[in-house]
Amino acid sequence: MARRGIEAQSLLNLLQGCLDLPLDPSVRRRHVGAVINLSRASGLYPECMILKGVELVGGDAVAGGGYGDVWKGSLQGELLAVKVVKVYQKSDVVKLLKEFSCEAVIWRQLRHPNILPFYGVYHLTDNSTRVCLVSPWMENGNVVDFLKQVPDTNCVSLMHDIAAGLQYLHELKPCIIHGDLKGLNILITPARRACLADFGLATARDSKPITMPSLSTNGMAGTMRWQAPELLNPDPNEGNGASSMASDVYAFGCVCYEMFSGEMPMHELRDFGVILAVMQGRRPQRPSHDLCRIRGLDDDIWDLIENCWAGRPSERPSASQIKARLCSLPNFPLDLRPTDTFDVFLPWRILGSQPRHPFSDLTFSPEDANQI
Repeated sequence: MARRGIEAQSLLNLLQGCLDLPLDPSVRRRHVGAVINLSRASGLYPECMILKGVELVGGDAVAGGGYGDVWKGSLQGELLAVKVVKVYQKSDVVKLLKEFSCEAVIWRQLRHPNILPFYGVYHLTDNSTRVCLVSPWMENGNVVDFLKQVPDTNCVSLMHDIAAGLQYLHELKPCIIHGDLKGLNILITPARRACLADFGLATARDSKPITMPSLSTNGMAGTMRWQAPELLNPDPNEGNGASSMASDVYAFGCVCYEMFSGEMPMHELRDFGVILAVMQGRRPQRPSHDLCRIRGLDDDIWDLIENCWAGRPSERPSASQIKARLCSLPNFPLDLRPTDTFDVFLPWRILGSQPRHPFSDLTFSPEDANQI
């Protein structure tokens, strides 16, 4: 952990090289913790994450915000989302690159059907200070926009998708706290499944928390309308004000409200009013329009959402408990959606083309990738 510069870079390359091979879970856990901690301390990321041959499609960004723009790109026939980090001043470069490294390293270790896959890092026009995070392109966009286009979608299935992704993060060793869960950060796959995206506020926790400012494309760190009361006004008896599994669950409840109502949480209030209302124990009112019922909102679902909004973090259900409650509902929808076909193994298929990968001379098959 004390290594810096070239020595830290070599260690990160080796650690990530090992993580890109099938490992025993206990060994993998130690490697993940080491690579995340060393990346945060050194401000570097494994060089084998760097992608070559990415081409930007179209002349303009398709989305933008305070911290970055998203472009459509392609690599070996695969459509990509390329998030370009904005740097306004020279003094921002070191700080932003360090935060960027943490997001890239954490995201690279995550592999789950309800987590947006991470393909790698791309240097825009070979400029080391113009860096991008690359992931599969999701034509359906985020869940907010998707539900505007397909308003009669059953949102109970999407709830289950999000809870499954959250359970995966929370049960990892070290545990991953998302920290910025909201509708704009939930993408819809081609098979119309929900997957968690944007890990700019993600925290990896073992014995000590690792926190990072957001590189979210909308430029708002942990948007307050989705934040739990303990984050808005930290209580020493309920933690130190840092994001936690319980605050992720609170945000999950807010995302569910977004999906069923089509509105932001506390949409009738301005930002300052939201803080005051939440601290006074107020929560969004149950929506009653016909669209809510079409999307699957009933008494059982609303009761679960309200449980997620409990004032005390200890009284909120865990992600695994949320999943279990959803699956036990008598009207839980049968999942007939197809399996997604986007190439989650692209980083391993092109492993040999990555610079300085310790094991770039090995040949990987799809069976190998499934074990990783």
